[in-house]
Amino acid sequence: MKKIYNMLFVLVIAGLFFSACKKNDYFVGGTIHNTKVNMSTYDFLKSNNRGLFDTLILLVDKAGIKDQINKQSMTFFAPTDYSIRAYCDYRSLLVQRVDPNKRWTVDSIIKYELPRFADSLNVYMLPSVVSFDQSTENGKIYSTQKTNAKAVVSYEPTDDPKLGYNSNSSIFPRIMYYTYLYKPLAEPFVASEIPATDGARTLVQTSGVESTTGIVHVLSNNHRLFFAR
Repeated sequence: MKKIYNMLFVLVIAGLFFSACKKNDYFVGGTIHNTKVNMSTYDFLKSNNRGLFDTLILLVDKAGIKDQINKQSMTFFAPTDYSIRAYCDYRSLLVQRVDPNKRWTVDSIIKYELPRFADSLNVYMLPSVVSFDQSTENGKIYSTQKTNAKAVVSYEPTDDPKLGYNSNSSIFPRIMYYTYLYKPLAEPFVASEIPATDGARTLVQTSGVESTTGIVHVLSNNHRLFFAR
């Protein structure tokens, strides 16, 4: 896998918190961007100036699933290259139980796992437009593109200073979470209270990007690809 460079943690928070910003703006690395980009979801990820999705795009190309990402009105919760590296490190630990000298790399995914990669990437795709307007604090269940796999999307207030909260303000910033469900979830529920045994809860670090084909939300760099456990 190519060397992945450090980047500033990026986080999207509600326009109300930043009163000087328009509702159709989002934040990346402290810089305001317009939510609408005049390119497809695939091209938006490929054009990232920090190379945050280079390995993801490589695997998408190798698996031949570009059109899958670019389906019209698709919402893609995109994993970053950090997520792929975390997955390879995890798989390396497993194979080293048999042979301590072996490692699992991107080349291993290409050689042994491309069909699995193509199928499993569907857990990050929702066949509908999911934006702030459709999201609630308690969360809503969505079907993913992967057969019988579901996820919860929530948009929650936070009092964590690391996530944008300022004690001098009476307004709490709101952040999006994506929770992949390991088992069926009965309603009513509260997204933040879903047990780790029932679902994997992941912070969305950049949210609300509107491409010409759908919506892009970027998952935290701490996420491990495919919610491997």
